[in-house]
Amino acid sequence: MESPFESTVELVRDAQQGNREALESLFARYLPRVRQIVTFRLGVRPSQFDRHEEIVQEALVGTFQNLVRYEERTEATFLNWVSQCVVNTIRMHFRRESAQKRGGGKVRFFGSYESEDVSAVVFAGKEPTPSAVYSGKELAEKVEQALFEMKEHWREVIIQRLFCEMSYAEIGAEMGIREEATVRKVFSRAMDELRQACETTS
Repeated sequence: MESPFESTVELVRDAQQGNREALESLFARYLPRVRQIVTFRLGVRPSQFDRHEEIVQEALVGTFQNLVRYEERTEATFLNWVSQCVVNTIRMHFRRESAQKRGGGKVRFFGSYESEDVSAVVFAGKEPTPSAVYSGKELAEKVEQALFEMKEHWREVIIQRLFCEMSYAEIGAEMGIREEATVRKVFSRAMDELRQACETTS
């Protein structure tokens, strides 16, 4: 049975050859989550990032069109790597054109792919959640605020574990942590801090 990542490999190959349907399928699969990861890694709220949507999409297209040796990656590490490529491209763009604003009033070919509720990603299947205090948009905003304010390495391990869905071993390899148990402890501590922040009513 073909895995989702194997189908991704085929879609990438077709997109590289100019297949528009393949490119749209890749965007449908990755753009919403990549958009979330990019905003947290750049420290920009999603609501403030709309004007940069075109840059995100161009960077993602460029990444898909220039992939090499992607077959050796799991889908989780592939998503993490793609997101990092997009972040690096955007940072270079900002350095080159920091005084310019782009994206306003332009057509978004892939604009229909909405981001997931960040609170649903973070607390998926993890009860009890802070939903007793916050719900819907309020909880999502609380989660975003907590992620932006926490230590960078804690935020990164949450991104890799929950948004990229990487294994603890993959996270350890990415972050240079040898012991898987240490990664688990870092993730647990980060989630405790996140939950406490989200349960704060003030």
